[in-house]
Amino acid sequence: MRTIWLRVADQRGTVLVLALFIMAFLMVAGAFLLRMSSAETDISYNTVWGEGSFFAAEAGLNVTVDQIGPTTVGTLTVATTAIDGNHSYQGGSQFIGTTTQPMYAIGYGGGYVPAGYVFYTHTVTGTGTGPRNAQRQIQARALYGPMAQ
Repeated sequence: MRTIWLRVADQRGTVLVLALFIMAFLMVAGAFLLRMSSAETDISYNTVWGEGSFFAAEAGLNVTVDQIGPTTVGTLTVATTAIDGNHSYQGGSQFIGTTTQPMYAIGYGGGYVPAGYVFYTHTVTGTGTGPRNAQRQIQARALYGPMAQ
């Protein structure tokens, strides 16, 4: 009976089992931290590409607004244009109608004009795209004018 008790009380090999458990725990923790680091990297890249797509959409909006004029009636489309190797923009405009607002004359000493001036109203859209399907779209309402009646 004493020999059985001595074998149970013998602690040889305990350190090996303990070391294996600690190594397994460190391996799982390392894999978790590595995956978390990879996720943070993906998040930061997506943020950068999303912001780049937003600025590309803003460029498309500005290019479209620059092309609006007094004869722009109907739909105006700006073709897709590449900014760099990763981002591109496109734009579009839809003519909504005209509004008349009474106001003072633009020129010096013109006085108040009750008949008013005409403003052409457009809905303008800019779309920017980037890597990994990053896409942003901006919509704005633009008034072109004043135009004398």
